[in-house]
Amino acid sequence: MIRPTPTTSTKKRSTAIVLMEHLTKLNYTTLFGIWAGMAVLFAFFYFGLSYLSGGEHGPSQFHNMAPALRFYNALYYSVITATSTGYGDITPHGISKIVACMQSISALFVFAVFVTKLVSHQQEMTLNEVHRLTFEDVFHNTREGMFIARKDFDHIIRFAERNKKLDTEQWENLTIAYSQLQTLFEEIPDFYQNEVHRYTIDKKREELLLEAAQRTLHRINQMLDTLSEQGIDWLSHEPSMKELNELVRIVSSMTPMWKEKSPYEAAEAFEDIFQMKERMHLKIINSIS
Repeated sequence: MIRPTPTTSTKKRSTAIVLMEHLTKLNYTTLFGIWAGMAVLFAFFYFGLSYLSGGEHGPSQFHNMAPALRFYNALYYSVITATSTGYGDITPHGISKIVACMQSISALFVFAVFVTKLVSHQQEMTLNEVHRLTFEDVFHNTREGMFIARKDFDHIIRFAERNKKLDTEQWENLTIAYSQLQTLFEEIPDFYQNEVHRYTIDKKREELLLEAAQRTLHRINQMLDTLSEQGIDWLSHEPSMKELNELVRIVSSMTPMWKEKSPYEAAEAFEDIFQMKERMHLKIINSIS
């Protein structure tokens, strides 16, 4: 397959894009320094042109001026041209027209980069704020979801102690709670992915999340113990057992990733989660045996 040869306009456009990308990486002070330096540089051009051919190629009204005053007016005209103000008190003649055109285009280009960078910075700040609010919302929903699951387990525990059995509604609530916890635990490692959230969980929030996970797994173990004590065969209920086994699998695979991604020293808290997960796993194995 024959690829088309890039045209000259395409190459120039690519060069302009690359140049703009490099300029947008500069800070505002540097960009202003470039703009101001260009204004001074063009002022020297106007100053020199005012002496060329008796001033025919320089800006008007520079005749019979002292050098210092002439440069002052050249700098004034250069700034006016760079800002596209155009008062009309000084006008270009001859070669200075070409120079003024070049300055206008280059000054507008730098100004466009400055505005682009400013808008991009504002967009970046807005995007970071959106990600932060989204992160906070997901974080609170995760802890709240675990809290609701613990409440469901508490209700099941009280119901089992009072009735020595579970009705259809309680089994359904248990199955749904296991299923919801699977999703909540799967999302925990995402809190440490900067490229996804642009916001990393801090130490205090990690402690709250670890506490919520610990209490939730502890409550499951407590509930299973209560069901066994009340003679309720929780192992024979296939829908809930399917979700419980999946939950144990997710916790087993998620916790090492969570621990690895965490930048904080919380080995003891992670060890507690491992132990609670193993207790759940052993209960299932012992019940099967």
